[in-house]
Amino acid sequence: MVKNLSNYIQNYIVFYPKRFGSALALIGVLFLTPDTLIMRLSTLDRWPLMGWRGILMGATLLLLWRYLLTNNVNKEWKSLGSIPGLIVIFSFGINSITFTLGIQETSVMIVLTALATMPIFAAILSSLFMGESQGVLGWVTIFFTMIGVSIVVADGSNSIGQPNGSTILGALYGAITAFGLALTFTLARKYKELGIVPAAALGSLMSGIVGFYFSSLENIFIAPIWTLLLMGVIILPVSFACLSLAPRYTSAAVVSLVMLLEMVIGPFWVWLGIGERPTKLMILGAFLVLIILIFHIVRTQFNSD
Repeated sequence: MVKNLSNYIQNYIVFYPKRFGSALALIGVLFLTPDTLIMRLSTLDRWPLMGWRGILMGATLLLLWRYLLTNNVNKEWKSLGSIPGLIVIFSFGINSITFTLGIQETSVMIVLTALATMPIFAAILSSLFMGESQGVLGWVTIFFTMIGVSIVVADGSNSIGQPNGSTILGALYGAITAFGLALTFTLARKYKELGIVPAAALGSLMSGIVGFYFSSLENIFIAPIWTLLLMGVIILPVSFACLSLAPRYTSAAVVSLVMLLEMVIGPFWVWLGIGERPTKLMILGAFLVLIILIFHIVRTQFNSD
């Protein structure tokens, strides 16, 4: 039965590669959407939370990569010693750190709205690294996206049930995460032989070490074990594995559009689960960012992919 299922999937990939890629992206994002809610339910402080997420995700992702996601372990592993490989490792480690800090600092919607600007950073980095011109409309898109994010941040302090941190700092953490992910995927596009999955795994392990280094021993083991396992062993590695494989079968535009679901569904789970509720003005600003980014992705990528 397992063999028949494997053959069916392989045949489906051959005949419908774009559908398979789109399905992978959708599965990856749907797995990812409850992540911020589980972070809240863990009740952990930022540093032990960062430690568990990084260590568990990194170890699980390495196992997935080694036994399921690669046919050339040595070649991909050696690619990590290159300058692009080291940049991706460091960048993904910083991403993991700043995302955790952002979620613990302020409203989930603020961080996810700032994170959704990843396609904008990708456009800027593509201009720098790959010579892809953005044109006037590209810069106009960037301008109005920043306005939308500013609306969300400006009213962020009125959100109900959010942590009592800085909304500006939380948005900055989200933007840094967006920049780091954009840098990671841009380098992956430019250097096709780069082992992006093991690089992300090592970056995650790095963030986990940083998190545990700054943790106090009494705060490390207070979380419900199911929240740690759900985040580190299922949600994060499965979602990243799916999202990293999806562009092999479908266009970058489709993957980018599907990833915007995280910005919509993620805050909804947190609202439903613990009552953290954004204001109407925040929702309006997030909607503005969503519409602008959809326009940007369709305009710049669907024609070229």
